[in-house]
Amino acid sequence: MTFSPLVRKGIWIAPLLLATLGIGVAVVVGIADASSTTRTEPAAPDSPLLAEIAEQIGLPARTWTASGIHTAKGYTTEAAETINVQGMTADCDNINLNKKLAADYRSDVFGPGMKGFFYKCQKVGPDTNKYWFTISSADGAQIDKLCDPSTKYPVVNDEQHHTYWIDKPFTCTSRAEPS
Repeated sequence: MTFSPLVRKGIWIAPLLLATLGIGVAVVVGIADASSTTRTEPAAPDSPLLAEIAEQIGLPARTWTASGIHTAKGYTTEAAETINVQGMTADCDNINLNKKLAADYRSDVFGPGMKGFFYKCQKVGPDTNKYWFTISSADGAQIDKLCDPSTKYPVVNDEQHHTYWIDKPFTCTSRAEPS
């Protein structure tokens, strides 16, 4: 795989384009049945880059979308006793630099099909990171569960940052149904 000179120099335009995808997901019109949880035809945004991303992650043409913030704590082991400061810092740095697009976000909690985009991270305490997100799904019930403050999140292992995370409830500041 070769990279353009811009990428080699560390200039990333993809985060801006991915942010556009996250915002555009709420307005994409498609032919899929809105109640279906099966894979549907991917959305086809006008941008070739966004169309490719939508195809590669299997973004349905019609999605429910929520945006907002949430917090998480990172630990050194699954027992969640000792904060992993290095892992939490690395995760924040990675999200702020590269953004994060998750094609099947927290399937252990929501089942398959959630598409997550995390575009900003801030350390808000010695043991807590705050994240800004946009998440979409062809299944409106998954978005309802995401935005429900009583949803529980089991510890999840992040191999990239050698960190075990406990996600706190998501605060959805905006929601959109398929148009």
